[in-house]
Amino acid sequence: MARRNKNKIKELGDQKLVTEIEKLQNQLALEQDLDQNTLDLSDDNYIQGRILKAKYTFLYNEARHRGTRFSGITNAIMQ
Repeated sequence: MARRNKNKIKELGDQKLVTEIEKLQNQLALEQDLDQNTLDLSDDNYIQGRILKAKYTFLYNEARHRGTRFSGITNAIMQ
């Protein structure tokens, strides 16, 4: 019984982690498109982009460390 609860908790955590990674992945893609179209990139935008990339990298590495599996359309974990 305890093993099932532990697996259920891990699955819920993995789902939340994958959802957050997908959200950050979409934000990064949008920001990269905007950065290419911007002539003068402000320091604030540059710093915000670096923070976004750091968050994505951290969560991506955490998902790999946990052995998270995802069978959806996106390639959030399988890069």
